Amino acid sequence: MFTDEISGDGMIVIDGEIVETVYYWLTVVPKAGPVIAEGSISGSEDVMKKVKNAKTAKLTLMDGPTVALRCHGGKNGTRWVKAMKS
Repeated sequence: MFTDEISGDGMIVIDGEIVETVYYWLTVVPKAGPVIAEGSISGSEDVMKKVKNAKTAKLTLMDGPTVALRCHGGKNGTRWVKAMKS
């Protein structure tokens, strides 16, 4: 089975404001739908808490596209996320 994984440094944007660069590691979801990919992001715990509590958190990937983020747990500077169509 072939899976597309994307990783690199991306920019976190919270409520329209650029916050910090984080490392992401995402697996592209094979079925078309609102979720594009899922995986993890890593950065300072302060920024991870902001991502979790934000009304609108987005990640601009190294390649250019921007995705909306939904947190699904994590701690110590890592959060499990789903990347949604922005």
